[in-house]
This record gives sequence, C-alpha cells and structure tokens, in this order.
Amino acid sequence: MTVLMAWRDDWAVQIDEVDAEHRALVEQLAAICARFDATARPALSTESRALIDALSELGESTRQHFKREEELMESIGYAEIAAHRTEHAMLMAEYADLIRQWQAEGLSRLDEAAQESVRDWILDHILGADRDFAQAVISSSQPPEDGDR
Repeated sequence: MTVLMAWRDDWAVQIDEVDAEHRALVEQLAAICARFDATARPALSTESRALIDALSELGESTRQHFKREEELMESIGYAEIAAHRTEHAMLMAEYADLIRQWQAEGLSRLDEAAQESVRDWILDHILGADRDFAQAVISSSQPPEDGDR
C-alpha cells in the first residue's frame, strides 16, 4: 500500500517556484513509492540497488532544491538563513544515514513504515521551516504601505 498521497494545495507556501519544486519532490517520492511498494509485486534481486539509486536521486533533487531556497533567502536578506541552512544540512545528513541503513539491510521494497519515514522527512520541512521562510519572502515582495515611506 502506497502511503504518500498526491500533492495537496494546503501544503503550498504561496511562492510559485518553491511550490513547484515541492510538488516535484512529492511527485518524485510518490513515483518511487509506487514502483517499490511492498505490495506491488515480489521484489527482484536487482531491485535493492535500483531502490537505493532512486532514493539517492530524490536526495540529490532535494539538495538542489535546498540550494535554490538558500539563494532566494540570500536575495531577500532573510534573517534566519543560518538556522535554515543548518536545518537543511541536518535533513540531508539524516537522509544519508537512512539510505545507508537501508542499503546495508538490502532493502528492495518500501513498506508502509519506510514510506512514512521519507514522506515525513520531506513534509516536516515544507510544513514547518519553509512556511516561516515563505512568509518572509512574501513580505519582502510587497510594496511598503503609505505610512512606511
């Protein structure tokens, strides 16, 4: 059973570029879950490497997304950029540890728990720290009110 549902509009942070990338990450994970779902069909011996490769590609896509987020933060002078960068680094280290663990176990299928782990890894950041960052970006793009000039 694939755990991850499709992108939900209430996950949006209201920045088109960032939301498009978040949606793409969720879709990439959904495709991995569908391909390697534990109930889809029996695992082939070659699929352990294919699963780890697919998860590694998701990690690289996420790393590139984090880089673009940080560039956007720099462009607006986001006050919390250091903390956000640290969270990105911690998330990537956490993900790398998870991939190493699954590789050592020879994981070739994503059971419900594994799917939830990756889903939560992505969504916790989107629904948490990215909302604060997005609010700062949106505020920086709004023209000052008459009393602020």
